[in-house]
Amino acid sequence: MEDQKELVVGGYRFDRLSDASEAALEIEKATYFEQRISGRSPENMLAIYDKVLDERIFVTPVGWEYLKFLQARLKEEGIDADRIRPIPLYHTFHFQKVDEQENKGVARERIHPSMKKKMTTADKMRISVIMNVILVLLVAVLFIITLNGENANALNYRKAIQNQYASWEQELTEREKAVKEKEQELQIEDDKEAATTSEAAEDTPDGT
Repeated sequence: MEDQKELVVGGYRFDRLSDASEAALEIEKATYFEQRISGRSPENMLAIYDKVLDERIFVTPVGWEYLKFLQARLKEEGIDADRIRPIPLYHTFHFQKVDEQENKGVARERIHPSMKKKMTTADKMRISVIMNVILVLLVAVLFIITLNGENANALNYRKAIQNQYASWEQELTEREKAVKEKEQELQIEDDKEAATTSEAAEDTPDGT
């Protein structure tokens, strides 16, 4: 935990050490600008003041005090108040306790309870419709993929059958050829045997 003394700078107690360090640095910046402004003309002082505002040199209350000091000096030097720009504060100073915020939230919920329920129901319906659309798209995609897969399988199956039938046809042709050759061989042998028998019968004398 930061030392409480380190959080106090220029009479201000800061909540964070980083802010306190920035305030301490702005004291050094104020000293630097005071040295540069000393002895200059009012117009030059006004130009430096405007430049400091544009560059956001001072962002803590410690630096803002020095800017207020410059405003007073510029007026003393004869610069019209309309030409002296106000100090821009880039902070929100309206702080609200946590319990007050919770109470306001509960009050808003009591005033508009049905709106919250309607929004919740609408959100659920919207999500349900989106999910249904996504499911329909997924089913359609899966159906297309399955159909294409079945077509591919059918084509492959037909091709496999054609190849197998061609193989069978070639085998049958070879068998038929072999059978015909065998039949021709047997026919030749039968013819030879018949011719031999006929010749033997002719050579045998009658009645012998």
